[in-house]
Amino acid sequence: MIRIVSAVVLGALVIYLITAAPLILGVLAIFIAVLAAAHETAALLEAAGSTVARVPAVAASCLLVAGAWGGGVQGLAAGLAAAFTLTFAWVVLIGKVEGSALQLSGGTLLLLYPVWSLAHLILYLDSGSGRRALLFLLLCVWVCDSAAYYVGSTLGRRKLAPEISPNKTVAGAVGGTLGAAGASVILKMLSLVPWSIPFALGAGLCIAVLAQIGDLAESMLKRDAGVKDSGSLIPGHGGMMDRVDALLFTVPVFYYILFIFGGSV
Repeated sequence: MIRIVSAVVLGALVIYLITAAPLILGVLAIFIAVLAAAHETAALLEAAGSTVARVPAVAASCLLVAGAWGGGVQGLAAGLAAAFTLTFAWVVLIGKVEGSALQLSGGTLLLLYPVWSLAHLILYLDSGSGRRALLFLLLCVWVCDSAAYYVGSTLGRRKLAPEISPNKTVAGAVGGTLGAAGASVILKMLSLVPWSIPFALGAGLCIAVLAQIGDLAESMLKRDAGVKDSGSLIPGHGGMMDRVDALLFTVPVFYYILFIFGGSV
């Protein structure tokens, strides 16, 4: 019951932030999500044997969010360059050679995996078309996740990636992909997005595949760290990373697909 209530409340909040909230509220919510995801990822990396410098990680998160907010995609690129420089400079100035490679690799993964990926959410909020595209993406991800769960629990026999996530099945993956594809066509027919049906269908299929890769990627990190959930921030759902894992590849890749092939976001 707690899981259902949390999902409804969180889903309603996200839809409000996308469709009706002022930009500043959306940016603030994304910044909080980025910091929470960065904190949880750092804990996972440390539990798996890596090391992460928390001070530059927080500063890098601020740089990327501020860059995306202030300068769009160019600002995000500038923020990434500054964050990379800060991450390496911090390790160099510490002056300790032993463990430096682990700290740099952990810091770089943290910078790219949750922080840079989630910072792209701000780019979607800059325009009405971008907000509709983000809502399309999220609805496809939610349908994919639900369809994968129900099809997998009903028809699933063959495991998809047993060492990473024993509960995921091939049938579930196929069901989730078909569910997202169907949702994408329905959303197009409801005029949520202005794209052609083939483009919307292709987008739905792409989102489904990337969402499931993102889910498996976070499961892999958790298994390596020896934990079930990334945290306990959201009642009944675990941590922030457990809720945004499916977005970590879909959000940036879909943005650039739209930017390159759709003309604008």
